[in-house]
Amino acid sequence: TRGIGNYRKRRTIFTWLRKQKPDVVFLQETHSTQGNEVSWQREWGATLICSHGANNARGVAILIRNNFDCVIKESVIDTNGRFIILKVLLSGEPAVLVNIYGSNRDKELVAFHHTVLQTIVNKNLDDIESIIMGGDFNCPLNPVVDKRGGNQIPRKSAINTIELLQSELDLHDIWRVKNPTKRS
Repeated sequence: TRGIGNYRKRRTIFTWLRKQKPDVVFLQETHSTQGNEVSWQREWGATLICSHGANNARGVAILIRNNFDCVIKESVIDTNGRFIILKVLLSGEPAVLVNIYGSNRDKELVAFHHTVLQTIVNKNLDDIESIIMGGDFNCPLNPVVDKRGGNQIPRKSAINTIELLQSELDLHDIWRVKNPTKRS
């Protein structure tokens, strides 16, 4: 979102999201702080969980619409504004929701992916069959189809940790599965 501190921008985003009628929304780069979480939740009008970065950097949020059968059982909220992990019941079935915002520096990104994986494993959340992970990984797995402009050289160490996450948690990039050659 590149920050939703501005009231007009936030109202525009929240209004657009409500019209889309999603059950769950993952936002990155919210630039949120503890001080604005309560007012943002009131403006959203439903459940909003934040991991705060700074008022000009990082921050992730998970928004859950009213009347969606989602019960939060446990949450892990990163203090650096990089991830939120929720153990939930979706219509009575256990699931894990993971919203991430990876660093754009490969060394930090590799450590970050390992932290996310270790957190999920340490909390025994990897035993849950339904894991929904989304966000900004800040690393295209295949720069030829996943990136425009800039450096097209694959970032091996970062890609390897994303692939490790996928392998360990049995995750699939559903968009890429459904669109194997589409540039986006």
